[in-house]
Amino acid sequence: MSLIDKIITEWSYRVHDGIPNKENPLHIVQLRESLEKLDIPISIAEELIQNLINEDGGLSDKEKEKAEKMGLVSLGYGNYGKEKGGETTHRNKDGKLVAVGDETPEKDTQPGMTMDPDGGFGADDETEKKEKIDTKVAVDKLNDKRYGVSKKIETQLNKGYITKQDAKTAQEFHQDMNEFLKNPTKEVAEALVEKYKLSQNANGKKLYLGFIAGDGRKLLGEDNLLIKEVSNVINQFVDLKAKGDVQKKAADKLQSASKPGLTTVIKSDDEGVKRLFNTPPYDRLDEKFHQIFGPTDENGNSLRPSSEYSKEYFQQSVNENESLDKTIEVLKELEEQGTAAPGVRKALEKHKVRMAKIAKDFDKMTLEQRRKAVEKSYSDMAREMHEADSDTARGIMKNMAEMALYDSEIAGGEEAYLPSAGTFPSGDKLRVDRDGNGVVEKIAAVSVKFGKSGGVYGFPGESTQYVKFHPDEDKRTSMRNRVGHAGHSLGVRDDLIQEPAKFNKMLKESGLAGAIKEPEKLRQKFMEMQKRIDELRESITNDKGKYSNKDLVTKRKELEAIEKEAQSILKESVDEEKLVELLGKSNAKLFMSGGAAAVNIICMASALKTSDGLSVIEHNHQIIDKNGLHSETDRGTPNLKDWKFQFRAYDKRGGGLLAGFVGGDT
Repeated sequence: MSLIDKIITEWSYRVHDGIPNKENPLHIVQLRESLEKLDIPISIAEELIQNLINEDGGLSDKEKEKAEKMGLVSLGYGNYGKEKGGETTHRNKDGKLVAVGDETPEKDTQPGMTMDPDGGFGADDETEKKEKIDTKVAVDKLNDKRYGVSKKIETQLNKGYITKQDAKTAQEFHQDMNEFLKNPTKEVAEALVEKYKLSQNANGKKLYLGFIAGDGRKLLGEDNLLIKEVSNVINQFVDLKAKGDVQKKAADKLQSASKPGLTTVIKSDDEGVKRLFNTPPYDRLDEKFHQIFGPTDENGNSLRPSSEYSKEYFQQSVNENESLDKTIEVLKELEEQGTAAPGVRKALEKHKVRMAKIAKDFDKMTLEQRRKAVEKSYSDMAREMHEADSDTARGIMKNMAEMALYDSEIAGGEEAYLPSAGTFPSGDKLRVDRDGNGVVEKIAAVSVKFGKSGGVYGFPGESTQYVKFHPDEDKRTSMRNRVGHAGHSLGVRDDLIQEPAKFNKMLKESGLAGAIKEPEKLRQKFMEMQKRIDELRESITNDKGKYSNKDLVTKRKELEAIEKEAQSILKESVDEEKLVELLGKSNAKLFMSGGAAAVNIICMASALKTSDGLSVIEHNHQIIDKNGLHSETDRGTPNLKDWKFQFRAYDKRGGGLLAGFVGGDT
């Protein structure tokens, strides 16, 4: 058997599937081990590996240009000279071109290895002394029949949380980890981390498999012995926590790049904008929200209504929205890092070309043709992205959903506007409905959201923003987005709890009175909570009477403890069966979780019941499936089971009671 045959046989034996692949970094590590096993000197082994990986010697692009300018040609095995077959004048050292004689002399042995009398290689004294890593528990947890990797793969695949290809790669991870744990080394650990894009969160309770997109990367679970034991071994060679969640970082970068925004902003002093925002309920919003994106005439005045200037509005959207270009550039970067599929970028590039063509041929098409062309372009883009990487597609479409709706409406001749204020309350887009004489009948704020089938319309949205659209001025200040603020200690205005008449009115309006057996007992508990929270706030208030959200966050544990203490009173005072009937299971569970959550739901329910479900706000929901993008818009309703509530009142983000329309039992 020739030496090459021996190398291939040994290498094939070491890789898990018996098929060596030079593109697989773990296989290259195993090739290096094979060459060591065959007693091939390290200097020759490294040249063989380098030549296999990259036939031009593995120089960086910059060094290749340098070699070309010097008139050097590759002689193979990382050697360079003036002509083929000529003398070697330069060599590749770690991707850089180095003149012969300037190289650092190589040792024929690796660190930790010594030459045996028979010409082989063996461990030196220092290596012998090094304590061997105990991997027995890690191996047991990895292969546990009930909770090990194979079982987790089977469960996730059966539930449809991962694809068949993900499952196949996860099985390879399982096999490779078993091999690694037999003889853990830094080199193999690094190769595993690179191949499977392994990373860990700050507290070490999760081990992410970054080759799986979205939540599937958490396949191994959270805070279990499998993660603990396997991570402990890998972390002795590679700092997984320092890498962070690779997939999440990529997703965050895409989220930032794909956020829509046009260039031309028409501000509140424009006459057309004034007329738009002088219509209730928008006339009561702060003036900083009174501005839109839109084209202008030669004098800088807005072109209105948009339905009469569809071409100008559409061309502005196509030409000024830089999010497509930014997203494409980020995807190129992520492709190089191996965290994005090329098909996602290609789908965006094709959509960009199609939209430019529609803008160019705008006058040649009917309203219906334009609308359908735009809808089809977005749908095709979403479907193609979904086929390439469903989780990345969903992440991008969360931002592009509002542009999909806006562009289709503008192309179809409807009157629609994009508020330019990023914090515009509860609406991503404004739609104007007029009667047959052109008189404005309604201006609807449309909350545009993207999610899975059966998901939430317009969620999450802060209830404190929603109530600003209430026709009753008193209701507009009834809520705040955090527990602890002066005047809104429980997130609901203090007087609505402190004054029995106001509390009873709010409870009656909410439609929840039938589920509250002892309303006064509950109100007294809320007042007690208010008092304790006020005392906490005083402890963080400075001499000038000032405190910040950051100060409140430092008291998070104490605030959450006060919240939970109300659970026993809620149990005594609430008919839970009736509450589920009125709110739905999920909302009822949140109601019973604590005092602040309960009173915030009562307050928001009161606002919904007394405003026909805040009817001036509409909720658009978009989803992707194998057929493309689907979009539908609904009005909110006063039926509390049509809404989904969550409570986020103590962390850095805050938000208070979050509410979103689901259009069905929660």
